[in-house]
Amino acid sequence: MAKTGNGRNGAGKPASGTFAGTPADRLVRYWRNSDRRFDELLDETLDAGRQAVLEAALGKLREEEQPEFLDEVETIAESVRRTDSQGDDMIATLFWLAVEVSGDLSQPPAVETIEEALDSTGLLETAADTRLLPVWLEPEALVYLEAADRRTLLLRMLESTDAALSFVRDGDLLADPADAGTRLVGVVGLIEEQAEAVEAAGEDAVPDFLGLARVGEDGEPELDPAEETRIREALTRFTAAIQGADPRVQRCEPAGGLNDLLDLIAEADWTDNGELAELASFIDVASDETADAVVDVVVTSTAHGLFVRAFNADGRLLDERAFTLQGDEAAQAVALLQQRCRSVTKE
Repeated sequence: MAKTGNGRNGAGKPASGTFAGTPADRLVRYWRNSDRRFDELLDETLDAGRQAVLEAALGKLREEEQPEFLDEVETIAESVRRTDSQGDDMIATLFWLAVEVSGDLSQPPAVETIEEALDSTGLLETAADTRLLPVWLEPEALVYLEAADRRTLLLRMLESTDAALSFVRDGDLLADPADAGTRLVGVVGLIEEQAEAVEAAGEDAVPDFLGLARVGEDGEPELDPAEETRIREALTRFTAAIQGADPRVQRCEPAGGLNDLLDLIAEADWTDNGELAELASFIDVASDETADAVVDVVVTSTAHGLFVRAFNADGRLLDERAFTLQGDEAAQAVALLQQRCRSVTKE
C-alpha cells in the first residue's frame, strides 16, 4: 500500500554519475532514470513544502510524461517512512473514506466506531495503528490539495490530532454543516505499518489502504475469487457497522489515496441518475480528449436548464451540450462539475 521505492523500470538503482542543476532538474533526471535518489530528493522537497519545485519539474517534462510523474509524486506524498518512539521502522500512509451522508454535519463523524469497524473486518492484518481525523471534509476543496499539502497533512496527523485539525481548518477543507440534503464528503485517516510487512507485499501491490489487491502482468487486478468474496463480505460488514452507529451515513466506502477518493466520489452511481449521469459522462469524454485530463467548464443557466461548454487547458472548446437540469438537480450538477473539473465559471 505504501510506496517504498521508485523503480519505474523495475530497477530502482542509482544511475552512474552525478546530476547537476536545480532541484527541479534533478527530480526530472532521477525520475526518468529510475534512480532511487528521486525518492530521497522528493521526500526532502515535500517535507519542506516546496510545491514550486514540483511545479517547475512538471513544466520540464514532456507532455505525455506529466500525468505519470504527477500521479507518482502525489502517491509518494501521502506516505512517509519513519522510526517510531520504540525505534521500529514504520511506514505511515494516509487513507480516505468516501461517505454519503444525509442531515446535520455540525457533529463530527463517529471515528471510534469507524476505527473499530475497520479493525473488525480482519483486513488490516499488517496495521500497527489506525486512526481517523474526526471531521467531515469537502471534496471540492480536497481537489486543490497539492502534493506538498498532502505531505503536510500526513506530518500533522503524525504530530497530533489538534495539529491536523488546525491544518484542515486553516485550509478551508471542512464540509459546510449548513448545506442541506444528501451529499458526499470525505474522511481522512492514517495507518501505520511495519516497514518490513509493507515491503513483503511487493512493489506490485495496489496502493489502497487495505493492501489486498494485486496487479497481474496485464495491469488488471488479480485476486483469487475466494479472497475477493472475503473482502467484499468484510466491506459489507464494515459499512453496516457504521450505518448502525450513525444514521446520517447512507454509504461509506474506503479508498486508497486522495486521487482514489476523488475518483470514487465522482462516480455517478452514488446519488446521481438520469441527466446527472449523462453530465458525468460528458465530462469524462471531454477529459479523454485532453493530454493532461484538465477540463475547464463554463455553465450558463437557461430557461430549460444548463448549457455546459468544456474547454481544455489552452482554452480550446472540446464540446458543448444542453442539460435539462433545474432546481436541486442544477445545484448537484454544478457540485459535480466542481469535483471533476479544474474550474467552473457560471454565467
